[in-house]
Amino acid sequence: MMKITFLLVLLGTCFCTSIASAHDFKVPQQAIDAYITGVSTGSGEHVEMAYTSDATIKFYDQNDLYKEYTRESFAKAVNGGEGWDAKIETTALVVTGNAANATVEFTWGENGEHGYVDYLNLINSNGSWHITNKVAQYISRKE
Repeated sequence: MMKITFLLVLLGTCFCTSIASAHDFKVPQQAIDAYITGVSTGSGEHVEMAYTSDATIKFYDQNDLYKEYTRESFAKAVNGGEGWDAKIETTALVVTGNAANATVEFTWGENGEHGYVDYLNLINSNGSWHITNKVAQYISRKE
């Protein structure tokens, strides 16, 4: 009986590990890219892949309203399946061991007059990088 229990636990561990490794990001930029893909294509699944399960997303929008989301609520808000015609680029990435911080900038509008600046914190846990939290601010790029 003890052997069967051990075997079931071992098989369950292998099964769970294979599920978790389906979204392993070996470098921080891979997690950032999954996030960018999620928000630019309307894929909540990509957002969920990029963020840890307990991640927080906090930002000020175009109307200077404060918004706060969990990973799941943010993924649901993003999950429209619609593309976003924005220029999105990682403008800074600093890595110290298993911790990282990235700045991602968004620009859109007919004359590039709208933008967001996102600050992302990332952690490497069990060999995979994920975003732990995001803070962001809408900025007007009008000259």
